[in-house]
Amino acid sequence: MEMSEADKAIALSVGADDAIAEILRDYMSVTERLQRTHETLQHEVIRLRTELEHKDRELERRRRLSALGEMAAGVAHEVRNPLGAIQLYSNLLRRECGEITPALRLIEKIESGIQAIDRVVHDTLSLTPRPQRFMSRDVRSLLNESAEACRSRAADAGVALCVACDPADIHVSADGDGLKRVLINLITNAVEVAPSGSSVEISASVACDEARIAVRDRGAGLPDELIDRVFDPFVTTKASGTGLGLTIAHRLVEAHGGTIVARNRTAGGAEFEIRLPAVEPGGALVNENEPRRAGVA
Repeated sequence: MEMSEADKAIALSVGADDAIAEILRDYMSVTERLQRTHETLQHEVIRLRTELEHKDRELERRRRLSALGEMAAGVAHEVRNPLGAIQLYSNLLRRECGEITPALRLIEKIESGIQAIDRVVHDTLSLTPRPQRFMSRDVRSLLNESAEACRSRAADAGVALCVACDPADIHVSADGDGLKRVLINLITNAVEVAPSGSSVEISASVACDEARIAVRDRGAGLPDELIDRVFDPFVTTKASGTGLGLTIAHRLVEAHGGTIVARNRTAGGAEFEIRLPAVEPGGALVNENEPRRAGVA
């Protein structure tokens, strides 16, 4: 049966509507894809901008540390010579005073001031680049020795130290004394902010051929305005102190070809994580295709 002109018109109209609907569906699909692509690019731009800001801060920190390190040797020489003379005269004065209690109290205050200045000089010298002796070190032993050095202070504060190393035979190429100094500094800071009755966790693990050492506390966490500046020289939240402890820790970790980061924990408190290239017990890198980064101190 032949279609009437009216039926033909209706069929053409329906076909045109279907074609338009298909075009609209394709248009909406393309628009959605473009929107998703735009959002993805926006997130990537934000990520790259954040990463660039972080790199800029890190570069500026290294510049400041380099300038401070160059200054340190000269400052140490200029300060330690007269400081040694003051200490000598203080000792002579102590002998002359004998048992005169008021005078001895004044001498003790003088010597306390001398020791405070000497600590600042010693900390500043730690920023001076110098050769390091590296050898294969057992991370579990380093953690235990560092925790043991802090155990008395932790007990006085009512804080437990929990050490865990999994696997037990993690090794890094390190200057043992330098790395222990970093760990002791981090553990001491954690103990000072941890509430009495809580614990400080010191742990080590391996991931992606890296030894990852973490020190976690259950304190109030790091202030938002300081979390990106915590490794800068002379930045501190303590009433007393040089503000160089974490700066020195950062410098020493970099000297070992590693990185150190600070973050706040979701469950509360702060976490400092050190990442170092893992090595075999004999000292060879776990992944020989990834050479160790050059030290800077």
